[in-house]
Amino acid sequence: MAITIKKVLSNSKKILNEELGSSYQKNNFDAEYCLMEVLKKDRIFLHSSDETEISKHQLYQYNKLLKQRKSGRPLAQVLGWQSFFKNKFLVNRDVLIPRSETEILIPKILKKGDEIYDKNQSVTIIDAGAGTGCIGMSLALERKNWKIYLIENSPKVIDILLLNHKKFKLQNCKIICSNWLSSIESNVADILVSNPPYINKLAGDVEESVAKFEPESALFAIDNGLSEIKKIIIESRRIIKEKGLLFLENGYNQSENIVSILRKNYYKDIKTILDYNDIERFTVSQHP
Repeated sequence: MAITIKKVLSNSKKILNEELGSSYQKNNFDAEYCLMEVLKKDRIFLHSSDETEISKHQLYQYNKLLKQRKSGRPLAQVLGWQSFFKNKFLVNRDVLIPRSETEILIPKILKKGDEIYDKNQSVTIIDAGAGTGCIGMSLALERKNWKIYLIENSPKVIDILLLNHKKFKLQNCKIICSNWLSSIESNVADILVSNPPYINKLAGDVEESVAKFEPESALFAIDNGLSEIKKIIIESRRIIKEKGLLFLENGYNQSENIVSILRKNYYKDIKTILDYNDIERFTVSQHP
């Protein structure tokens, strides 16, 4: 009997929905993405050519991906990449999977950076705790005349950064190994951006797939999730130029505390930015 796209997807969607439950639409999309990855085709092809036969080798490759997803492993880790802004970033278990909410920062930083560049004919940006490099590299790809520095401390994370750096052939983007900002010269950044660990280590409401498959070091922090954000705010005072900007991603219930910490460290013009669910997800402030 012929093995068609239609038959494979029908069976695999049923399997994922039985194993993973809850979000049936997401499970259906995940089954399709796995097959798109194997066939190197888009969703339009899957649905317009669903009677197309697939080979035994393609079925074998597909079932390998499906088995991983069935175990609860996030789709991005199964595929080895995650879309962010306009590009696909390589991922593995050593890095935080880029979230769509974080994309909100990119146009806002581009706008502020353009204003700085128009005035000074240069812009230097630091992405602290860069992970996959999705924030800093997205900026570097959009503005080839800006200088971008990606800061990471973990050798395993730096390996992923190097792979993405090579993939995008970036000439205006450098990777620096540093424990947060300790190895960075003073007064160098026009803009500093960071998506640090901010989940309370004692929190019990973290999705199982996140807690099980993504690195703890990129997720959790002590002091109600504020310890690493505090370090960045304090260290950033030495790094950011006068009237430079600090962009932070934070937890859904942390904005009030972060505003207070910023004020204690003499930051001004503090504003919060909402995510797609109208949660205060980001904080932007100006160095005095």
